[in-house]
Amino acid sequence: MKKIKIRFIIIFLLLFANSVFSQADKKDLIDINYYSPKEYEVGDITVVGADNLDKPSVILLAGISVGEKIYIPSDKFSTAIDKLWKQGIFDNIQINVTKVEGRTIYLEYNLTTKPRLSFFKIEGVTRSEADKVKEKMKISTGDVVTDNLKNNCTNIIHDYFADKGYFLTKTDIIEKKDTLSKRKEVSLIFKIDKGKKVKISKINIDGNTYFSDRKIRRQMKNTKEYRWWRVWKTSRLVDADYQTDKDLIIEEYNNEGYRDARITFDTSYLETVTKRHSYPFWKKYTKQNTVINMNVYEGKKFYFRNITWVGNTKYTSEELSNRLRIKKGDPYNKALLQKNINYDPTGKDISSLYLDDGYLFFHAIPTEINIENDSIDIEMRIYEGNQARIGRVSIAGNTATNDYVVMRELKTMPGQLFSRDDVLRSVREIQQLGYFNAEKINPKIEPNQENGTVDIEYQLEETSSSQFNLSGGWGGGMVIGSAGISLTNFSAQKFFDKKAWRPFPTGDGQKISLQFNTNGTYYYSGSASFTEPWLGGKKPTSLSFGVYYSYQDDSYYNTSNTHDYYLSIFGASVNLGKRLNWPDDYFTFSQGLKYQLYHVKNYTTFVMPTGKSNNIAYTFTLDRNSIDQYIYPRTGSDVSADVIMTFPYSLVNGKNYSTMTPTEQYKWLEYYKVNLRAAWYFNIVDDLVLSTRSRFGFLGRYNKDLDYSPFERYYVGGDGLTGYALDGREIVALRGYGSGDLSSSSGATVFDKFTMELRYPITLNPTASIFALAFAEGGNSWANFNGFAPFKMYRSAGFGIRIFMQMFGMLGLDWGYGFDPVSGQTKPSGSQWHISINQSID
Repeated sequence: MKKIKIRFIIIFLLLFANSVFSQADKKDLIDINYYSPKEYEVGDITVVGADNLDKPSVILLAGISVGEKIYIPSDKFSTAIDKLWKQGIFDNIQINVTKVEGRTIYLEYNLTTKPRLSFFKIEGVTRSEADKVKEKMKISTGDVVTDNLKNNCTNIIHDYFADKGYFLTKTDIIEKKDTLSKRKEVSLIFKIDKGKKVKISKINIDGNTYFSDRKIRRQMKNTKEYRWWRVWKTSRLVDADYQTDKDLIIEEYNNEGYRDARITFDTSYLETVTKRHSYPFWKKYTKQNTVINMNVYEGKKFYFRNITWVGNTKYTSEELSNRLRIKKGDPYNKALLQKNINYDPTGKDISSLYLDDGYLFFHAIPTEINIENDSIDIEMRIYEGNQARIGRVSIAGNTATNDYVVMRELKTMPGQLFSRDDVLRSVREIQQLGYFNAEKINPKIEPNQENGTVDIEYQLEETSSSQFNLSGGWGGGMVIGSAGISLTNFSAQKFFDKKAWRPFPTGDGQKISLQFNTNGTYYYSGSASFTEPWLGGKKPTSLSFGVYYSYQDDSYYNTSNTHDYYLSIFGASVNLGKRLNWPDDYFTFSQGLKYQLYHVKNYTTFVMPTGKSNNIAYTFTLDRNSIDQYIYPRTGSDVSADVIMTFPYSLVNGKNYSTMTPTEQYKWLEYYKVNLRAAWYFNIVDDLVLSTRSRFGFLGRYNKDLDYSPFERYYVGGDGLTGYALDGREIVALRGYGSGDLSSSSGATVFDKFTMELRYPITLNPTASIFALAFAEGGNSWANFNGFAPFKMYRSAGFGIRIFMQMFGMLGLDWGYGFDPVSGQTKPSGSQWHISINQSID
């Protein structure tokens, strides 16, 4: 309306020269002749009323410049007004002629600007909701307040709350002049009334015969009817989710052979219902719900008939048909056809045959060549192309890790035939390093068909995998504390480079760990370890070594300088590991030596009250690990066999151990120990993963005349945290039971454990990955093999959550319910809460 008014003023002024140029000298009035316009030169242009704007920019924007020759009358003035008006920042625009000198005119732009925003606030909602709405509105102090700005903000508010299920949101905007400001400014207050959530009460479906209403509703993942018990999924109509859910319905029909299925009509509306309060029951209230009506056209069910192949020379038609795994008479499923041609996660698709043998340019086009009644004939048109060799291999995004640390893990080398399996395996090896965001590792394939080569760039996003812990407190008159650091991407060669300490040298993939614990003056322990994953830098051989020391005495009770009892343990180990190529290159073999010295004085609760005990053992481990990633594995397995053995002293020294004191018996420990672990991961659907795990352990003896070693025994039950274990015991977690409840006080020599978990991620952000789980597990332990009954287990079930943070590792909180009574009890173990650190429960 304002724009029409302004145009009317300009036309009126042009028609009546006396009014138009009222500010000019009457003797210089312009004689306006529409049949013979006269040419004038613009002598100067002034801008009035836009003090907060850059005036030269306003003149430039209007399109009339000083020195320009224009005709009067002409549409030059109305065009200038249009250009200024479209900026949306003016309330009023006038162009006046202030002076005329012969054929020279002087113009004045008289402008009134719209107000600017001094501040705004949102009322009627929570602070967090207001903050999220502000982020979406994207307005700030100084913005020009226009009707469009206010309408846009209102729409953003309504859209935001509609996505949350509040379809009846109302917004009032109060605009107030800012009297404290010298400029033309206003404040805006957005008063929001969300109303009540509008839930979906009914989804009515018509036209379906093959699928039931219930089956169709199940395909809708995000659009659900309201049910009071469905706490994990809200009931609200979100347009984007609804459109996706409709596509899922049609996809399910297509998968069953209904290739022509479609939704012919759908609508939604608000339904007002009257209900009674639960108390007082005679009072009524009204609420509004959403009702969705949908009409489905199923069409005819189609089937595969004849599938023929053309263009294939590398493999026969019979071989390709067997690989396709679709038979004559199977329901026509286009999604399954594409999956079996192009990409099956199990690697059984047709493309894998070609792409793993260098045929990068291969493609197959399934073409419907005949449709007869309910049967469809498919012709598979194959283009094999030439084999491609790998050209350049590079990496990008590794800001801290050195190139060679990543390159040595790759299975794709320049000059090799291209293999998709090698690319996927390379991605898996990079994930196993733990230095990069596993969800964002992207192999960029750049084929060059002209010269038959392909360049591969692995795009990475660096994350920190080092961990730090620090905790402390005061209790019982003493300091209790723990501190530790684990650097997983350390660089020893940069140790003396001052510039590299930011905060520590990184990039070479070496691992260093330091840990210290104390409970006042009566207990403390410390450990240090170092691992070089590629010894010599050429072969995948790892070298690791570590040292450990702990000490405990009676100083908590005894304040004298001499101690009635103490126990100290010193340990050291060295280990050499190697990756194997047989049976396949998922296998690793490691072996090493470990030494422990136990020094005891008057420690009556220890198996050897006074003396020294030496434990020298040879260890070896055979492991096959094919899991796809460390933090949240979806596929693959990890199976290992771990053996520890000492020298059989009693078989060669000829001594009579039955007459020896405990100090003499355990001066040199002898035993052998076997631990078996297995874990499998299955990706059920989306990111839902089934994890099944099993463990078995056995502590053996060489001499039947000797008892089993009191060291290195198993203690089953609880969260798996070691606590103050001083006898080399192995803690085996089993949720739903207390720590060590499923073993005797002297420990066990045999145990087994079986676990099944369902896992689903909440977020897989590399800085804080979180996933929830539900579990069922069972296990038991026995004093010796004579009583071993593998399926006589203590059972439990429950749920938990895992949080992986770069600085602290994997933290867990689980609730478990033990279904069986432990020894000496008649009631089930019942409810137990467990806290785990770095997968101590697993």
